[in-house]
Order: sequence, then C-alpha cells, then structure tokens
Amino acid sequence: MTFISMLIQHHAGPTGKVLICKNENGKWEFPRGKVKTNETSEQAVERIAWEQFRMVVKCGKMTMIGRNKPDDGYGEHILCGNIRHNTNTKYNYREYYEAIDLWQTEPEKIKYDEYAWVHPTELAEYAFEGDDANFLAKYDPWVNCEQIFDVRMY
Repeated sequence: MTFISMLIQHHAGPTGKVLICKNENGKWEFPRGKVKTNETSEQAVERIAWEQFRMVVKCGKMTMIGRNKPDDGYGEHILCGNIRHNTNTKYNYREYYEAIDLWQTEPEKIKYDEYAWVHPTELAEYAFEGDDANFLAKYDPWVNCEQIFDVRMY
C-alpha cells in the first residue's frame, strides 16, 4: 500500500512556508493520505489536498520515499536520487511530495482542527513522530536558498 505525505508550500520559492497539521496525539505531521488503486501518486496528492483542505495544489517532485515491512516495522527512508523501484507488495510505502498552493488560500478545517504555516528551516522546532520524524532527520530544505527562484515571477 502506498501512503502520501505532502509538503504544501503557500507560495513557491525559498520564502514559501510549509503546511503542517496537528494530529489526534497532539503531534505535528504533514498532510497525508492513501493512494487509491485507480490513480497515480501525483493525482493522489491533488485529491488529498482538496478532500482535506479544499485547496487546489500543483504536485511537484517526490523528495523522499520510505518503506516499512508490516511484520517487523523496520523503516527506511531513501532520498529520491537513490531510489530503485521495488514492487514488493509486502512493504508499505510512504512517498513525500512537494506541492504548491495554486490559489494561495487558507486551508479549511475538515480533517485537522489545527494547522500552521512554517518556514522549512523552522520545522525542527516542532514535535513530529513516526515517519515524519524520520523524514525530517534526512530532509535538508533548500540548502542553497538564494539560488531558488520564485516561479510566480516567470
């Protein structure tokens, strides 16, 4: 089964804040959902954003993939440049995608009661758990921020 987590930016570029949500355990997480059998992961990103927040997003690149064996819970996160596709159905996959809020609207509180827009360099200040905590241990947002352009200007 494939799960999706999304890094939804309010606007593109190095100053674009990322949407995080508080789950029922009081921990922060990235918006997430499952990929349906009749859709691609990119389509799932756009569907999940609409169902959970009434936001129209454009799916960007996949930044990282994690896989977990259901029997022993072993988790592994792989940066996308190093992915070799594995079709082993005994694994549960979590794919992390970047996305842009096309309308730059505020999310509606449908699934989550609390959310925040956070600059990527401040994500470490929030309490994440599980896959998201493992993801953040490897995710290094915009190492060269000054070289990333704002796509709205082109």
